[in-house]
Amino acid sequence: MRYTTDERLNEIMAIYRDHGVQINNPHVYVVEDGKQNSLDPKVLEFKQRFDPLGLLNPGKLRVWEQLKK
Repeated sequence: MRYTTDERLNEIMAIYRDHGVQINNPHVYVVEDGKQNSLDPKVLEFKQRFDPLGLLNPGKLRVWEQLKK
C-alpha cells in the first residue's frame, strides 16, 4: 500500500485500532505524538540512563523537555 496523504494514513490506522490492533504512527517528529496511548515509562528511564545530558535526538521526547524545565 502506498502513502498518499496524512488523512488516508490516519483513516487506515483508525481501521486497525477499531479492530483492537495497537498501531503507532511513525510519521511524526515527537515520539508521543505517534503513540495511541501514553509513553512507556521505561523509555524515559532508558533516556535518563544512557543520555543524561539529552544530547541524542533533542526535542524528540516531549516529556524529557518538560523535565528539563
